[in-house]
Amino acid sequence: MAAVLVGIGAILGVAPPAGGSSGASMVTVAAGAAAPGAQDRTAAIAQPRSLPRTPDTAGHHAVVPNQAAPDPADVVEAYFQAINNGEYVAAWALGGKHITGQPYDYFVRTFSDTARDDVTVRSVVGNNVEVELDATQTDGTHRYFAGTYTVRDGVIVAARIHRE
Repeated sequence: MAAVLVGIGAILGVAPPAGGSSGASMVTVAAGAAAPGAQDRTAAIAQPRSLPRTPDTAGHHAVVPNQAAPDPADVVEAYFQAINNGEYVAAWALGGKHITGQPYDYFVRTFSDTARDDVTVRSVVGNNVEVELDATQTDGTHRYFAGTYTVRDGVIVAARIHRE
């Protein structure tokens, strides 16, 4: 099995310059070249020979973070998935601690009568995720909520949710 990176432009969404050449050389790391005991992998990694400098970029270096912050909607959906799975520690870490203003035990107790939460993301504007929530209770009834969650750095930091 081999993994091939087509070039840094493919990762960053940058097209190669006109003329079709990306100016990249390919370095192949073969499985047999690994040190004894190392994992067996094959990968081709694109390494640019040089990047053109323009007046706009001369003297400036772009910083590419190792990991982009998760999409705010994904964080909200992961929060409710954790709740539905009974993974309250994960839900607490994803933002439950910021929402209730109460201790962890209180947070967990708030779900004692809830069988399932179904969240629908209506829109995302910046860090704000507008949702509708259908909370199915253990007795089969439903409670409906709507509002906005604010997400920063992969964590829900605020909630403005009201019952409908």
